[in-house]
Amino acid sequence: MSRPHDRPVGTGRSASVTIGVFDGVHRGHLALVNRVLEGAGRLRGESVVVTFDPHPAAVLAPEHVPPYLTTTAEKIARLRQAGVDRVVVIPFSVELAALTPEEFVDQHLVPRACPAELVIGPDFALGRDRVGDADRLGAIGRARDFKVDVVPARLDGDEVISSSRIRRLIQRGDMPAAARLLGRQPFLAGRVVAGDGRGRTIGVPTANLDVAAARCRPAAGVYAVRVRTGVDPAEIGYPGVMNVGTRPTFDGIGLRFEVHRLDWDGNARDAWWEVDLVDRLREERRFDGAAELAAQIREDIALSRQILSR
Repeated sequence: MSRPHDRPVGTGRSASVTIGVFDGVHRGHLALVNRVLEGAGRLRGESVVVTFDPHPAAVLAPEHVPPYLTTTAEKIARLRQAGVDRVVVIPFSVELAALTPEEFVDQHLVPRACPAELVIGPDFALGRDRVGDADRLGAIGRARDFKVDVVPARLDGDEVISSSRIRRLIQRGDMPAAARLLGRQPFLAGRVVAGDGRGRTIGVPTANLDVAAARCRPAAGVYAVRVRTGVDPAEIGYPGVMNVGTRPTFDGIGLRFEVHRLDWDGNARDAWWEVDLVDRLREERRFDGAAELAAQIREDIALSRQILSR
């Protein structure tokens, strides 16, 4: 399958390449990416990241597929922002999973990435039954004229930085810890859709974000957030507060993501927003009516301003 970010290359071996799922593009991933960038500079060649779509678990164990931190498009944007020249996205399938490491390298890695060196983490493995570990890939590389460079795992405290660890932090609402591992704020993204309009009646207009069910979602509660309204991942964003929950004061049904941009009263219907989750202010709870809820929201807004001004 040909994709715009997967353009053909020449036969020369001048690329420094890494390979993996890279969900979230966190600090552990960036350690590999930085080594690739160094290698590409040394080789005077390309820096290339090879990744997969969908997540391998979606094909091999769909009942256990983890919620995603980044879509493929978001992942590519963040890798390009980090300085990567090219991202090769390989469609993951049962047939791909059945390849031996040698078959994968010959059919996909060499023709599509042209590696002079392959950068991997210590626990990386590919091919059928994950037998393509660092030792086997080293042997494969020697026979095919590329070297394998194993980068130590990136730690935070005594634990390896991983996508699964970041998901757990987000799901329990610990955004500062998740941000520390990611190297940036965790975020949600979605299109603004019609809501009940109740927020405007109490002086706090909100935009309702349609967040994909497969995305990693934070614990219910109220959050200090920054709202990015463009496609540039480097945009700082506008300050706001977001409620994640079921709106128990109004006997709501179903999870909602309601965003109030501070000092703004525009119409964002159908806009695409990315919302950075900065900190959890409190849990969601039932209030004795709209007036008590509005008073609490004013306190939430004041606290959010304080947090976001740091």
